[in-house]
Amino acid sequence: MTRLRFWVPALGYMGLIFALSSIRIHAPVIDDVPFKDKGVHFVEYLVLGFLLAFATVNTWPRRRPLRTFALAVFLGAAWGFSDELHQAFVPGRSADVGDFLADCLGAATGTFLFACVWGIRRRWITMKEAS
Repeated sequence: MTRLRFWVPALGYMGLIFALSSIRIHAPVIDDVPFKDKGVHFVEYLVLGFLLAFATVNTWPRRRPLRTFALAVFLGAAWGFSDELHQAFVPGRSADVGDFLADCLGAATGTFLFACVWGIRRRWITMKEAS
């Protein structure tokens, strides 16, 4: 039960993604930006990848980090796929392979960023304990 707390941010964010995918959103501010939609998807899933990496590495701390980070990327990509499928049935929205690829790349990047921060933190703690 205590490990569930690690999943609350990721699950809450996934709920937010689902809710926002259920409505048509028009952002005229970024209409002139090339690949604006892909950039939004990338950043949205970068955050999700970071949160999923946090959840997986803290839920299974004794597992190999590469395995838990791979799970985070997989879960982010799976959520991206389900999001695109969901959007196919929402009036005014559409499913797009390019959006899915941006989702996957964002989830992988967010997971990688978390892995870098996590690795630096682990080394710092180890060095501090050794001294």
